[in-house]
Amino acid sequence: MHQSARALVLCTLFTSNLAATELVLPENLNTFADGRAPVEDLYQAYTSLLERGWLLDIIMESQPAGTAYSLPIIALRSPLAGEAVWILSGIHGEETAGPNAIAATIDELATLGEQRAVVLLPLNNPHGYTRNWRYLNMPVYSAEMEAQSVGDSSHLLPDPENPDQARVAAPSSAEADAITRYVVTQSSSYPPAYSIDLHEDNLISEGYVYSQGKLGAADPLAILAVRVLKENGIPIKTGGATRFDEPISNGIIGPVVDSSIDELMSAPLILVDGEVQPGPEAHTVLVFETPAGEIALQTRVAAHAALLRGLSRELATEQSE
Repeated sequence: MHQSARALVLCTLFTSNLAATELVLPENLNTFADGRAPVEDLYQAYTSLLERGWLLDIIMESQPAGTAYSLPIIALRSPLAGEAVWILSGIHGEETAGPNAIAATIDELATLGEQRAVVLLPLNNPHGYTRNWRYLNMPVYSAEMEAQSVGDSSHLLPDPENPDQARVAAPSSAEADAITRYVVTQSSSYPPAYSIDLHEDNLISEGYVYSQGKLGAADPLAILAVRVLKENGIPIKTGGATRFDEPISNGIIGPVVDSSIDELMSAPLILVDGEVQPGPEAHTVLVFETPAGEIALQTRVAAHAALLRGLSRELATEQSE
Protein backbone atom coordinates (compact mmCIF):
# COMPACT_ATOMS: atom_id res chain seq x y z
CA MET A 1 0.00 0.00 0.00
CA HIS A 2 1.12 3.53 -0.75
CA GLN A 3 1.06 5.95 2.16
CA SER A 4 1.16 9.73 2.13
CA ALA A 5 2.53 11.39 5.25
CA ARG A 6 0.54 14.58 4.80
CA ALA A 7 -2.84 15.88 3.81
CA LEU A 8 -3.15 17.22 0.29
CA VAL A 9 -4.55 20.71 0.24
CA LEU A 10 -5.08 22.28 -3.15
CA CYS A 11 -5.80 25.99 -2.89
CA THR A 12 -7.03 27.47 -6.14
CA LEU A 13 -8.68 30.61 -7.41
CA PHE A 14 -11.95 30.46 -9.31
CA THR A 15 -11.56 32.91 -12.17
CA SER A 16 -15.34 33.15 -12.53
CA ASN A 17 -16.01 34.81 -9.19
CA LEU A 18 -12.57 35.26 -7.60
CA ALA A 19 -13.64 33.11 -4.65
CA ALA A 20 -11.01 30.84 -3.13
CA THR A 21 -11.77 27.17 -2.66
CA GLU A 22 -9.91 24.18 -1.25
CA LEU A 23 -9.93 20.51 -2.10
CA VAL A 24 -8.70 18.73 1.02
CA LEU A 25 -7.80 15.04 1.19
CA PRO A 26 -7.27 13.05 4.39
CA GLU A 27 -3.81 12.24 5.71
CA ASN A 28 -2.15 8.85 5.29
CA LEU A 29 -4.12 7.79 2.26
CA ASN A 30 -3.62 4.20 1.13
CA THR A 31 -3.75 3.25 -2.54
CA PHE A 32 -3.71 -0.37 -3.71
CA ALA A 33 -0.15 -1.09 -4.86
CA ASP A 34 -0.08 -2.54 -8.38
CA GLY A 35 1.61 0.29 -10.23
CA ARG A 36 -1.38 2.61 -10.34
CA ALA A 37 -0.76 6.21 -9.33
CA PRO A 38 -1.49 7.14 -5.72
CA VAL A 39 -4.93 8.68 -5.52
CA GLU A 40 -3.59 12.00 -4.26
CA ASP A 41 -1.35 12.23 -7.35
CA LEU A 42 -4.41 11.81 -9.55
CA TYR A 43 -6.26 14.62 -7.79
CA GLN A 44 -3.14 16.80 -8.13
CA ALA A 45 -3.01 16.17 -11.88
CA TYR A 46 -6.71 16.74 -12.44
CA THR A 47 -6.90 19.95 -10.45
CA SER A 48 -3.93 21.41 -12.33
CA LEU A 49 -6.62 22.39 -14.85
CA LEU A 50 -7.70 25.10 -12.42
CA GLU A 51 -4.53 27.00 -13.29
CA ARG A 52 -5.94 27.22 -16.82
CA GLY A 53 -9.28 28.64 -15.77
CA TRP A 54 -11.26 25.42 -15.43
CA LEU A 55 -13.94 25.18 -12.75
CA LEU A 56 -13.96 22.55 -10.03
CA ASP A 57 -17.18 20.93 -8.79
CA ILE A 58 -17.19 18.58 -5.82
CA ILE A 59 -20.09 16.33 -6.75
CA MET A 60 -20.12 14.69 -3.32
CA GLU A 61 -17.94 13.38 -0.53
CA SER A 62 -18.10 9.60 -0.85
CA GLN A 63 -17.76 7.48 2.28
CA PRO A 64 -19.12 3.97 1.76
CA ALA A 65 -19.86 1.74 4.73
CA GLY A 66 -16.68 0.38 6.29
CA THR A 67 -14.42 3.26 5.23
CA ALA A 68 -12.71 5.56 7.72
CA TYR A 69 -12.82 8.78 5.72
CA SER A 70 -14.52 10.41 2.76
CA LEU A 71 -13.02 11.05 -0.67
CA PRO A 72 -14.39 13.63 -3.09
CA ILE A 73 -15.96 12.73 -6.41
CA ILE A 74 -15.02 15.69 -8.56
CA ALA A 75 -15.77 17.19 -11.94
CA LEU A 76 -13.91 19.85 -13.88
CA ARG A 77 -15.47 22.13 -16.48
CA SER A 78 -13.67 24.09 -19.17
CA PRO A 79 -14.06 27.88 -19.17
CA LEU A 80 -15.92 27.52 -22.49
CA ALA A 81 -19.52 26.35 -22.08
CA GLY A 82 -21.82 25.06 -24.81
CA GLU A 83 -22.11 21.73 -26.63
CA ALA A 84 -19.56 19.68 -24.77
CA VAL A 85 -17.30 16.66 -24.77
CA TRP A 86 -17.88 14.70 -21.56
CA ILE A 87 -15.08 12.37 -20.44
CA LEU A 88 -15.73 9.84 -17.68
CA SER A 89 -13.50 7.31 -15.99
CA GLY A 90 -13.08 5.20 -12.88
CA ILE A 91 -16.69 3.99 -12.58
CA HIS A 92 -15.36 0.59 -11.43
CA GLY A 93 -12.58 0.63 -8.87
CA GLU A 94 -10.36 -2.07 -10.37
CA GLU A 95 -10.38 -0.44 -13.82
CA THR A 96 -7.38 1.83 -13.37
CA ALA A 97 -6.10 2.56 -16.88
CA GLY A 98 -8.64 5.32 -17.51
CA PRO A 99 -8.02 7.48 -14.42
CA ASN A 100 -4.26 7.17 -14.92
CA ALA A 101 -4.51 7.95 -18.65
CA ILE A 102 -6.51 11.10 -17.96
CA ALA A 103 -3.79 12.26 -15.56
CA ALA A 104 -1.16 11.51 -18.21
CA THR A 105 -2.99 13.51 -20.91
CA ILE A 106 -4.12 16.46 -18.83
CA ASP A 107 -2.23 18.93 -21.05
CA GLU A 108 -3.95 17.64 -24.19
CA LEU A 109 -7.33 17.80 -22.47
CA ALA A 110 -6.59 21.35 -21.37
CA THR A 111 -5.84 22.25 -24.98
CA LEU A 112 -9.09 20.67 -26.12
CA GLY A 113 -10.87 22.75 -23.48
CA GLU A 114 -9.48 25.90 -25.07
CA GLN A 115 -11.21 25.01 -28.33
CA ARG A 116 -14.52 23.57 -27.19
CA ALA A 117 -16.51 22.86 -24.03
CA VAL A 118 -15.31 19.88 -21.98
CA VAL A 119 -16.60 18.30 -18.78
CA LEU A 120 -14.27 15.86 -17.04
CA LEU A 121 -15.39 13.31 -14.42
CA PRO A 122 -12.06 11.51 -14.03
CA LEU A 123 -12.50 9.38 -10.89
CA ASN A 124 -16.10 8.48 -10.16
CA ASN A 125 -15.34 5.76 -7.62
CA PRO A 126 -12.32 6.98 -5.62
CA HIS A 127 -12.75 4.51 -2.77
CA GLY A 128 -13.02 1.70 -5.29
CA TYR A 129 -9.79 2.90 -6.88
CA THR A 130 -7.86 3.01 -3.62
CA ARG A 131 -9.11 -0.44 -2.53
CA ASN A 132 -9.21 -2.14 -5.94
CA TRP A 133 -12.92 -2.84 -5.34
CA ARG A 134 -15.31 -2.82 -8.27
CA TYR A 135 -18.43 -1.76 -6.41
CA LEU A 136 -19.19 0.14 -3.23
CA ASN A 137 -21.12 -2.66 -1.57
CA MET A 138 -18.87 -5.64 -2.32
CA PRO A 139 -15.26 -6.34 -1.34
CA VAL A 140 -14.27 -8.45 -4.38
CA TYR A 141 -15.56 -8.78 -7.91
CA SER A 142 -18.25 -11.36 -8.57
CA ALA A 143 -20.01 -11.85 -11.88
CA GLU A 144 -23.03 -13.29 -10.05
CA MET A 145 -23.55 -10.78 -7.23
CA GLU A 146 -25.93 -7.85 -7.59
CA ALA A 147 -23.96 -4.72 -6.84
CA GLN A 148 -24.14 -0.95 -6.79
CA SER A 149 -22.39 0.81 -9.65
CA VAL A 150 -21.79 4.52 -9.13
CA GLY A 151 -22.86 4.97 -12.75
CA ASP A 152 -26.22 3.23 -12.36
CA SER A 153 -28.91 5.40 -13.96
CA SER A 154 -31.96 3.15 -13.62
CA HIS A 155 -33.80 5.73 -11.52
CA LEU A 156 -33.70 8.28 -14.37
CA LEU A 157 -34.28 6.04 -17.39
CA PRO A 158 -37.78 5.16 -18.66
CA ASP A 159 -39.00 1.60 -18.25
CA PRO A 160 -39.10 0.16 -21.81
CA GLU A 161 -42.55 -1.32 -21.10
CA ASN A 162 -43.90 1.76 -19.32
CA PRO A 163 -42.10 4.92 -20.49
CA ASP A 164 -43.95 7.10 -17.99
CA GLN A 165 -42.16 5.34 -15.14
CA ALA A 166 -38.50 4.99 -14.27
CA ARG A 167 -37.01 1.50 -14.19
CA VAL A 168 -36.55 1.71 -10.43
CA ALA A 169 -38.07 4.04 -7.85
CA ALA A 170 -34.87 5.24 -6.18
CA PRO A 171 -31.13 5.51 -6.89
CA SER A 172 -29.08 2.45 -5.99
CA SER A 173 -26.60 4.53 -3.98
CA ALA A 174 -25.92 8.09 -2.88
CA GLU A 175 -23.02 8.18 -5.34
CA ALA A 176 -25.20 7.12 -8.29
CA ASP A 177 -27.76 9.74 -7.30
CA ALA A 178 -25.18 12.53 -7.03
CA ILE A 179 -23.31 11.70 -10.26
CA THR A 180 -26.39 11.31 -12.42
CA ARG A 181 -27.99 14.47 -11.00
CA TYR A 182 -24.77 16.31 -11.79
CA VAL A 183 -25.04 15.14 -15.41
CA VAL A 184 -28.64 16.30 -15.62
CA THR A 185 -27.93 19.66 -13.98
CA GLN A 186 -24.84 20.53 -16.02
CA SER A 187 -26.45 19.41 -19.28
CA SER A 188 -28.18 22.78 -19.46
CA SER A 189 -24.89 24.74 -19.69
CA TYR A 190 -22.72 21.93 -21.09
CA PRO A 191 -25.12 19.82 -23.20
CA PRO A 192 -23.34 16.56 -24.06
CA ALA A 193 -22.55 16.27 -27.75
CA TYR A 194 -19.91 13.59 -27.20
CA SER A 195 -19.46 11.25 -24.26
CA ILE A 196 -16.35 9.12 -23.72
CA ASP A 197 -16.27 6.54 -20.91
CA LEU A 198 -13.06 4.60 -20.21
CA HIS A 199 -13.49 1.05 -18.88
CA GLU A 200 -11.58 -2.22 -18.61
CA ASP A 201 -12.57 -5.85 -18.05
CA ASN A 202 -10.51 -8.52 -16.29
CA LEU A 203 -12.68 -11.27 -17.77
CA ILE A 204 -12.05 -10.65 -21.48
CA SER A 205 -8.98 -11.24 -23.63
CA GLU A 206 -10.02 -8.95 -26.50
CA GLY A 207 -11.48 -5.46 -26.26
CA TYR A 208 -14.37 -3.76 -27.98
CA VAL A 209 -16.18 -0.41 -28.16
CA TYR A 210 -19.80 0.31 -27.30
CA SER A 211 -21.32 3.02 -29.47
CA GLN A 212 -24.52 4.16 -27.76
CA GLY A 213 -25.09 7.29 -29.82
CA LYS A 214 -27.22 8.07 -32.84
CA LEU A 215 -24.90 6.48 -35.43
CA GLY A 216 -24.38 3.26 -33.48
CA ALA A 217 -21.71 0.99 -34.90
CA ALA A 218 -21.28 3.32 -37.91
CA ASP A 219 -19.99 6.22 -35.77
CA PRO A 220 -16.66 7.38 -37.27
CA LEU A 221 -15.22 8.05 -33.81
CA ALA A 222 -15.96 4.47 -32.77
CA ILE A 223 -14.17 3.23 -35.88
CA LEU A 224 -11.23 5.54 -35.11
CA ALA A 225 -11.11 4.25 -31.54
CA VAL A 226 -10.88 0.62 -32.66
CA ARG A 227 -7.97 1.51 -34.93
CA VAL A 228 -6.12 3.45 -32.21
CA LEU A 229 -6.53 0.65 -29.67
CA LYS A 230 -5.20 -1.92 -32.17
CA GLU A 231 -2.23 0.31 -32.98
CA ASN A 232 -1.41 0.52 -29.29
CA GLY A 233 -1.26 -3.15 -28.46
CA ILE A 234 -4.86 -3.87 -27.46
CA PRO A 235 -6.32 -7.00 -29.09
CA ILE A 236 -9.81 -6.34 -30.45
CA LYS A 237 -12.68 -8.80 -30.79
CA THR A 238 -13.99 -8.05 -34.27
CA GLY A 239 -16.98 -10.40 -34.40
CA GLY A 240 -19.12 -12.77 -32.42
CA ALA A 241 -20.58 -11.47 -29.17
CA THR A 242 -19.58 -9.99 -25.84
CA ARG A 243 -19.78 -12.07 -22.68
CA PHE A 244 -23.24 -10.50 -22.29
CA ASP A 245 -24.32 -11.90 -25.71
CA GLU A 246 -24.26 -8.50 -27.43
CA PRO A 247 -23.35 -8.78 -31.14
CA ILE A 248 -20.01 -7.28 -32.19
CA SER A 249 -19.34 -5.90 -35.66
CA ASN A 250 -15.76 -4.90 -36.49
CA GLY A 251 -15.01 -4.39 -32.82
CA ILE A 252 -18.10 -2.26 -32.15
CA ILE A 253 -21.39 -2.91 -30.36
CA GLY A 254 -24.38 -0.73 -31.22
CA PRO A 255 -26.80 0.77 -28.67
CA VAL A 256 -27.75 -1.45 -25.73
CA VAL A 257 -30.16 -1.14 -22.81
CA ASP A 258 -27.99 -1.49 -19.70
CA SER A 259 -29.14 1.31 -17.34
CA SER A 260 -25.63 2.76 -17.31
CA ILE A 261 -24.61 6.39 -17.24
CA ASP A 262 -23.73 5.91 -20.90
CA GLU A 263 -27.32 4.99 -21.73
CA LEU A 264 -28.31 8.10 -19.77
CA MET A 265 -25.98 10.21 -21.90
CA SER A 266 -27.67 8.94 -25.07
CA ALA A 267 -31.25 9.08 -23.75
CA PRO A 268 -33.70 11.40 -25.60
CA LEU A 269 -36.08 11.35 -22.61
CA ILE A 270 -35.48 10.85 -18.89
CA LEU A 271 -37.54 11.02 -15.71
CA VAL A 272 -36.49 13.42 -12.97
CA ASP A 273 -38.51 13.26 -9.75
CA GLY A 274 -41.22 11.47 -11.68
CA GLU A 275 -41.45 14.06 -14.45
CA VAL A 276 -40.56 13.28 -18.06
CA GLN A 277 -38.06 15.73 -19.52
CA PRO A 278 -35.58 15.85 -22.42
CA GLY A 279 -32.48 13.77 -21.84
CA PRO A 280 -28.86 14.60 -22.70
CA GLU A 281 -29.23 12.83 -26.08
CA ALA A 282 -25.55 13.05 -26.98
CA HIS A 283 -24.77 12.46 -30.64
CA THR A 284 -21.82 10.16 -29.89
CA VAL A 285 -21.54 8.01 -26.76
CA LEU A 286 -18.52 5.71 -26.68
CA VAL A 287 -17.62 3.18 -23.99
CA PHE A 288 -14.27 1.45 -24.23
CA GLU A 289 -13.86 -2.03 -22.77
CA THR A 290 -10.24 -3.13 -22.95
CA PRO A 291 -8.83 -6.40 -21.57
CA ALA A 292 -6.94 -6.04 -18.31
CA GLY A 293 -6.15 -9.50 -16.99
CA GLU A 294 -3.11 -10.33 -19.12
CA ILE A 295 -1.90 -6.88 -20.25
CA ALA A 296 0.48 -4.82 -18.12
CA LEU A 297 -0.98 -1.69 -16.58
CA GLN A 298 1.64 0.50 -18.28
CA THR A 299 0.54 -0.80 -21.70
CA ARG A 300 -3.13 -0.29 -20.86
CA VAL A 301 -2.56 3.27 -19.62
CA ALA A 302 -0.56 4.08 -22.76
CA ALA A 303 -3.37 2.73 -24.96
CA HIS A 304 -6.05 4.72 -23.14
CA ALA A 305 -3.84 7.82 -23.32
CA ALA A 306 -3.38 7.33 -27.07
CA LEU A 307 -7.13 6.99 -27.38
CA LEU A 308 -7.73 10.26 -25.53
CA ARG A 309 -5.12 12.06 -27.64
CA GLY A 310 -6.55 10.72 -30.89
CA LEU A 311 -10.12 11.58 -30.02
CA SER A 312 -9.08 15.02 -28.72
CA ARG A 313 -7.33 15.82 -31.99
CA GLU A 314 -10.34 14.67 -34.00
CA LEU A 315 -12.80 16.66 -31.89
CA ALA A 316 -10.62 19.77 -31.96
CA THR A 317 -10.33 19.53 -35.75
CA GLU A 318 -14.09 19.11 -36.11
CA GLN A 319 -14.71 22.18 -33.94
CA SER A 320 -12.40 24.33 -36.08
CA GLU A 321 -14.06 23.38 -39.36
